[in-house]
Amino acid sequence: MKLIFKPPHVRNTVITNEQGHVLYSTSTSFSFNTRVTVVKKHIPNEFIIGRAESTDILAKIEWHTFSSSVIKYDGMDLVTSQFIPPTGIFGRRRVFQGPDGRSYKWKIGPSACILMLDGTEVARHHPMNFGFRKAGHEAYLEVFSPVEHMVDLVVLTFIYVEKLRRGSQESPGTDRMHAPIEPAN
Repeated sequence: MKLIFKPPHVRNTVITNEQGHVLYSTSTSFSFNTRVTVVKKHIPNEFIIGRAESTDILAKIEWHTFSSSVIKYDGMDLVTSQFIPPTGIFGRRRVFQGPDGRSYKWKIGPSACILMLDGTEVARHHPMNFGFRKAGHEAYLEVFSPVEHMVDLVVLTFIYVEKLRRGSQESPGTDRMHAPIEPAN
């Protein structure tokens, strides 16, 4: 499964499948003391590409600077230091428990994130490529069959770890500059 991010900034984006159907969208509000990213799940209209039958809030991420961020998902408030804690050298790994009780590990690299299960790659982020050395493409998250049953959680945790990865690379306000147009319902 290929999930395409337009634009590639995870806190303000529209996520589509290869056919162009909107599956998820994110928007982030900025206030003095906190930022909140709302992750919406869209049920695509089979007949009109880009249109959604219905839209539900999947989760909210409260980004905190001096304490653990909080992910509000499935009726729970998940404190990130406990739900998806840092591991490894410099905390470049994040581990969470899936609904199947297994441990999944995001490896946060310098240019992309990879989700692992028992040493096997189950999802991989492909950053946008402008096509200088090889064919260009939009940023996308490739989700392999072992985790398609929990794609909502894969997308949600990817948004969190990708924001952490990009955090030191982006200047303040970058997400705001790349805010997408809300998909039509």
